[in-house]
Amino acid sequence: MVVKHCPKCGNDIDDEDIEFCTECGHKLSNKIIKNSSKGFFDNLNEKTSFSVIIFSFIIFGVFLFIGSVVWSSFMANGSIDLVTYLLLVIVFSVFFGGIFVGYFGCMDESYIIPNFSIYLGSIFSVVLCGIGLIFTFLMGVISILSSIAPFGSSNSISQTSTSSYAQSVDLSFIFKLVLFILLIPVASYIGVYLGYFLKKNI
Repeated sequence: MVVKHCPKCGNDIDDEDIEFCTECGHKLSNKIIKNSSKGFFDNLNEKTSFSVIIFSFIIFGVFLFIGSVVWSSFMANGSIDLVTYLLLVIVFSVFFGGIFVGYFGCMDESYIIPNFSIYLGSIFSVVLCGIGLIFTFLMGVISILSSIAPFGSSNSISQTSTSSYAQSVDLSFIFKLVLFILLIPVASYIGVYLGYFLKKNI
């Protein structure tokens, strides 16, 4: 809601086109005071565009392919391992998707945080859904295999896989996982801000 406030008598006037106070007749300035009672989600709805977020994921997908080509060459010559490769590809894609959001979704600086929030939330939603689907599929496969294989052999297979999994999880993997979780929001914000900066300066 947009109101004008009379500095003389304190009267609030809903009609922003009125030039004089309806109570005391004092001439009003053109300064408009916006009601700040809007909630966080109201602000998100007002300052974000669903179509921009959808197209940002198209850009995200395109740069997934580009990033895969670029960083796979480093993995092929042994410069990086698989986890680092995945980290770089996803952060690379998130960054360029953020640039699209910032360029087309941000009208001024007040739009940066809402668009960043929606973009980041959408990314994590997609990632969680993907992980959930993979986990569901793997659990189904494991359940089928355990029902087919004899109990003793399935138990030994389970113990072997558990021990090998425990050996594979080391500190470097945990560090890269934490780094991955931290870099996604950082890359998102930098991308959105850079997109807005390019829009205003190019």
